[in-house]
Amino acid sequence: MDTWVFDLDHTLYTTTAEQDRDMEERICRFVQDHFGIAREPAFQIQKNYLREHGTTLAGLLKNHAIDPDAYHDAVNDIEALELQPDPELRKGLARLPGRRFVFTNNCGRYARAVLAKLAVEDLFHGIIDAHAMNFVPKPQQEAYAALLAQGQFDPGRAALFDDSMRNLAPARAMGMKTVWFNHGLGLSSHFRLDAPEKHIDYETDDLAAFLNSIRI
Repeated sequence: MDTWVFDLDHTLYTTTAEQDRDMEERICRFVQDHFGIAREPAFQIQKNYLREHGTTLAGLLKNHAIDPDAYHDAVNDIEALELQPDPELRKGLARLPGRRFVFTNNCGRYARAVLAKLAVEDLFHGIIDAHAMNFVPKPQQEAYAALLAQGQFDPGRAALFDDSMRNLAPARAMGMKTVWFNHGLGLSSHFRLDAPEKHIDYETDDLAAFLNSIRI
């Protein structure tokens, strides 16, 4: 393996239930402010777009004129995450041969800020973000085409780490090894994947320990 691809949110870092609720409220407030509506109908729009389009942002962009950068600025709060340098994660990433990429439905500016907080920014060779994917999110095939176009790697020599099983399925079909980060938080429970064992090569509940223990 010479290419290592990592999801960002809930994979390279994890959050508490309270932090997740705060993020959800920031998204809801953005929808409220954009449409000038009350919280409950805004919440329904938010969740409907998430289910139908993969992310709330993708639904907003497809159906309404919004500024994606303004959206990301409104919903991402790097300080609220209270991230600290992660020496064990850094050690695990540093021992991986080849190149490392972030592959995220979020924005690259935010991804770089997260990597800086974790003190691992210098270990990554690129970030394939919502902009690079033309705001077509994982697990849609166009997102993985953008990953290959920007990363220029052989999927048969690459691995994808993600907390979402459904995001692993297209990568596995492309020939990538897949690692499911099972953080136990039960996020995105309304998304189902038939026969997940067909799409997951490895599973871990401790990313840093996994990276520090695998044979390479």
